[in-house]
Amino acid sequence: MPYNPAKDPWRGSAVAPGGFGRDGALVTPDDANDLTRYARIRVFVPAGLASAQISILPVNAADAGPLALPLPVGQVSVLEYLVRRVRATGTTAGLVIHRID
Repeated sequence: MPYNPAKDPWRGSAVAPGGFGRDGALVTPDDANDLTRYARIRVFVPAGLASAQISILPVNAADAGPLALPLPVGQVSVLEYLVRRVRATGTTAGLVIHRID
């Protein structure tokens, strides 16, 4: 799926993607469907995991071009990407993932 401006909460706005979140929701990784709204992603990696990674499609990435990012165990990370999809394939099970928008 290409970029969809209707899902971009910052399109035409003075609110920057790096600003404070105004809303959020739990994210379930999905290989086929984009998020309902493009967003920054907050990920908590439980300390019981030996290692962790998340597979995302940034807003401008092609469907076939996921980005796999390693994550620190036992910590919260806010990704520095505006994300359109969190993929199940390549994402460690057990992560707690939230959308920040």
